Amino acid sequence: MPTRPTHRFIATYKGYLAGVIVMATPNSFSNLLGKENRHLEKLISRGACISWSPKNLASALVMFSIRWMVKNTSFRLFTAYSDTEARELGTIYQACNFIYLGQNSGARFEYFDSKYPERGWFSDRLFRKHSQVRKYARELSITWSVEWSSSDKTHWEKIPPNTRSKLKNQIKTHQSQCLVRSLPAKHKYAYILGVSKTETKKLKALFESLNPNLVGLSYPKFRGPCPNTADNIITIKEIPLTEPEVSTRPWPQENIPTEDIFLTVKEAAMILKLSVWSIYKLIENDPVFPVHNIGVKKKFVVNKRDLQSWMESKTRKRILEKQCLPSGLELLKMKRE
Repeated sequence: MPTRPTHRFIATYKGYLAGVIVMATPNSFSNLLGKENRHLEKLISRGACISWSPKNLASALVMFSIRWMVKNTSFRLFTAYSDTEARELGTIYQACNFIYLGQNSGARFEYFDSKYPERGWFSDRLFRKHSQVRKYARELSITWSVEWSSSDKTHWEKIPPNTRSKLKNQIKTHQSQCLVRSLPAKHKYAYILGVSKTETKKLKALFESLNPNLVGLSYPKFRGPCPNTADNIITIKEIPLTEPEVSTRPWPQENIPTEDIFLTVKEAAMILKLSVWSIYKLIENDPVFPVHNIGVKKKFVVNKRDLQSWMESKTRKRILEKQCLPSGLELLKMKRE
């Protein structure tokens, strides 16, 4: 979860959680609408949809959450990031017509403290975290005053200059003792929306006047850690994929089946001329539907041969119902009687 979450939105289907959006206070405000309008910004910090959710649920949930925020709060600017290290591209934000702000955002370095390996790699925000600052104070035998902090926030301006200098030197010392690795820059997106069309137009005009270099940037299409960054610092050459010379199949070449036995859910939907969602409903409700789960998670495949038999059985049943003919079980029951 983010450091300072403020709003959460969910989508459910028959009581099951299908999608989530979490909004939070930005770690650092972008001032895209000017310093005087920093209070208008909100960060779309987390988002996820389950595998069986409808195709467009993610973009629909993002836009629903933004419209709700505009209607019920004072926020008008919504920013979001796509992590290039995780091969994220921001496809959802592109589908929602977000403004692309380039690939020059996010933390530049991560740190690792060998004294606390269980903590893993962390950002430089840890050094400034209030609980960590209190730890530095204990290491320096500094008695902490109540007025120096409130809740989880450190009031540096209230700490005496000499003490403040000692604490900041301790932060630098700890930072220098940690292992450091560089991080690729993240893609950044923004969406501006007002209560009315007039307010939206006014805010967009303000954004364009304050950030002329960010107007009209084309969406990225390359999934990778550092492709052609906004400031042209790093350029990566794409290497074409090659076919393996030797087959990696675990069986001999002569035993490889020439015809696919199994279909994906999407292929089965195309054959039956149904939606993918309808196929998942058949899997859930029809115990004789010829489906197999081949993964640790839900990875369904449909037996192509059994699918034909299943379709014929459904057709035969409808013919019998239409002609009011008794089934085999009903005939046996009549014979016994």
